[in-house]
Amino acid sequence: MLKHYDEHAPLRRNVTHEELGQTGVFLASDGGAAITGQVIYVDCGYQIMGGM
Repeated sequence: MLKHYDEHAPLRRNVTHEELGQTGVFLASDGGAAITGQVIYVDCGYQIMGGM
């Protein structure tokens, strides 16, 4: 499954644990205070390709 993501995501790699954590930190910070009711994909662009 991870190999499939590597091959089909626009960035040609998998997301790292650090990137996932940084997204959570951003959402919990003042910078993310106005973000509500959204789905935020942290997947190196895989979702925009239609979940091949």
